Amino acid sequence: MALIELKGVMKRFGHQVILDNVDLTIPENDIFGIIGINGSGKTTLLRLLVGFYKPNKGDILYKGTPINKVLNTLKQDFGFTTQENSFYGKLTVEENIRYFGSLYGLNKARIEENMHHILVLVELEHSKDVLAEHLSGGMQRRLDMACSLIHDPKVLILDEPTEDLDPLLRREIIRLIKKINGLGTTVILTSHLLDDVETICDNVAILHNNAVVKVGSIKELKQLYRKKEEIH
Repeated sequence: MALIELKGVMKRFGHQVILDNVDLTIPENDIFGIIGINGSGKTTLLRLLVGFYKPNKGDILYKGTPINKVLNTLKQDFGFTTQENSFYGKLTVEENIRYFGSLYGLNKARIEENMHHILVLVELEHSKDVLAEHLSGGMQRRLDMACSLIHDPKVLILDEPTEDLDPLLRREIIRLIKKINGLGTTVILTSHLLDDVETICDNVAILHNNAVVKVGSIKELKQLYRKKEEIH
């Protein structure tokens, strides 16, 4: 059974249609990429998946059940890292993680237990007392991910996780995403950086003109095009 399914999903704001008749299946344990140019609806799609937006038409299923019937389960099972920083600059790394743990409803003992493992995972254990605003760009991105992982989610959703990072920091974040996925977490990410998607994703959906136009592995998508053609 698919982990997440979208069936004929349409989302509009006023008269502006952002997504139209989107069908999509996301397997469990994948690193699943959603690519498209800026403004193609990638962020809107992610916000639909976590229940932040409701579709105007169509169904979104999580493990076969409409997500509007399992919103409490989504809160426990999903972690969401936005494109903009979610943490608070005047709080330390540990203080931020504790705060987000409380938002996910964890008790103090569970937060402290999980925090040690998360800090090691994202390699911030030696910066736990540093104010977030004093971290480097790459460390701030890792802190954002730590805040989304504190409740041990089954699904991690990342909106443009390597955006605005230099090539070295992008490689660090890609390595971290692979490590998280290797622990059994399904990862769904958006990007318009094809090199990153090719490096990390098991399967990819291409968003264009408000719809998903192709879905498949990188190898399958490459075979759809001649060697002299490029995807931009």
